[in-house]
Amino acid sequence: MIKNILYIALAGLLILPIHAQVTEKIQKMHDECRLVRGHAYTIQQMIDQDDYNESVTRAHYQMIDRNLKQFEFTLREIETLLTSQQKVRVATEIDRLFEICNDTKPMVESIREQLDEEETNVQRIRVLAVRINRNLRTAMEIQDTMLKKL
Repeated sequence: MIKNILYIALAGLLILPIHAQVTEKIQKMHDECRLVRGHAYTIQQMIDQDDYNESVTRAHYQMIDRNLKQFEFTLREIETLLTSQQKVRVATEIDRLFEICNDTKPMVESIREQLDEEETNVQRIRVLAVRINRNLRTAMEIQDTMLKKL
């Protein structure tokens, strides 16, 4: 009996740090989403207010690109930290987050292509920024669902 209690206690001590790491990584991923959304929203606002500046837009694009890559890296880290039971519980959410990454990367690339064009299509950049913002808002909602399931 005491032996069983000891095993349960040890298992709990081993799982708790992993759960804390996963929670911390999900929070980090949430912050990365917020940063991507913030920079995309800023681009959108600049264009809406007829205050477009290519240098500023390029700087925001670079932050979007960097934070989206970091988001995907953190998602991969989370996937490696999860136990098999946790992976089963959040498999749908993990898949959807990877799907959002894969859907968003071409949009980010399109912004770069537009910025490199001789004749920049500002409205196209705005539309892409809105879509990126929307995708990452959905990702944040999925992360909230993940936290609840874990």
